[in-house]
Amino acid sequence: MMKIKILHILTELQLTNGVTSYVMNHYERLNHEEFEVDFLIVGKADQKYIEMIEKNQDRIIYGIEPKVKNYKLMKNHAKKLFDEKIYDIIHSHVFNWSVPYLKEAKKRGIKIRILHAHATQSSPSLIKRIRNGLLIPKALSFANQYWSCSKVAGDFFFKDKPYYLSHNAINAEKFLFNEENRSDIRQLLNIGNDKKVIGFFGRFDDQKNPLFILKVFQEIVKKDSNIYLLMVGSGKREAEILKWIDKENLKRNVIVFSPRRDIYKFYSAIDLLFLPSLYEGLPVVGVEALFSNLPQLYSTYITQEINLLKSISYVDLSLPIDNWVNKAIELLNKDVIRFTKIDERLSIYDIQNSAKIVENKYKELIKNEI
Repeated sequence: MMKIKILHILTELQLTNGVTSYVMNHYERLNHEEFEVDFLIVGKADQKYIEMIEKNQDRIIYGIEPKVKNYKLMKNHAKKLFDEKIYDIIHSHVFNWSVPYLKEAKKRGIKIRILHAHATQSSPSLIKRIRNGLLIPKALSFANQYWSCSKVAGDFFFKDKPYYLSHNAINAEKFLFNEENRSDIRQLLNIGNDKKVIGFFGRFDDQKNPLFILKVFQEIVKKDSNIYLLMVGSGKREAEILKWIDKENLKRNVIVFSPRRDIYKFYSAIDLLFLPSLYEGLPVVGVEALFSNLPQLYSTYITQEINLLKSISYVDLSLPIDNWVNKAIELLNKDVIRFTKIDERLSIYDIQNSAKIVENKYKELIKNEI
């Protein structure tokens, strides 16, 4: 039997990247006897994912750095890529630099070309939004299937086009509250179980608003010096974050870790997840936090679709910082029963269900095109 050939187009394969998590959570559970999958990226790949892909005898393809001056090189790379291999499905998770690949795929007669929305804005940078404003309509025209991780992301990018809702599902069992994990990580952090810990897990870039997190936390510590902040991630703002922590004398209360394979254990160790993003689709870290009933504090730019347990509080970024400080302290002092079993209300985010649904969706698309 001929395998179904899929090419995923995404920026990177990093542990703290939500798009990566979506792609790899589903890829891990795909029937590899029936599917052959390649990954086109322009960033880095974590060793965990490299090993997983190599084990299945699939490939990571490194593309051309996505800059305007490199557009011709990207077009040539797309031609060379499809000269070497014709795919049954192109599944693009980026709207800008995937344009030459989607265009070439359409030209080559690849019948299933998916564009997948994961956010509600193309970039926090005005210049990049202008650039993307020119590229996104082209991507929409070269694709012919539209998917989204959330209703808010789908409505933003696809407007009146019909789209398929594919949830940011995870391995739910791993993210349930675990007392042993809490104890182990608290010991690693050298923080007693009687102390409160705020967590941020994600990319250190503008979208996630990491410097705002630190500014809020700086005010929190003034009110209670026994509260800690744990930041796990990496990104272009990392050096700036470390410098700011040092300059503001916050090293006693702020702990910064690089991305980790055992990040699921950290959800049991913290008492509040803090995500004041400038824009999001539907954050994977938020889904991960739901399964243990971990309280969460979000900006109002994040969709309320995810608030299935009413465990998420929202604050407008335009409000004074005291609003954030007071809400965070209120949530930290609230008695919460953490979940050790999967709540049936969250079943749409359980990868055991979602992986089979996505696999069948791919097969359905192929069947309808034969």
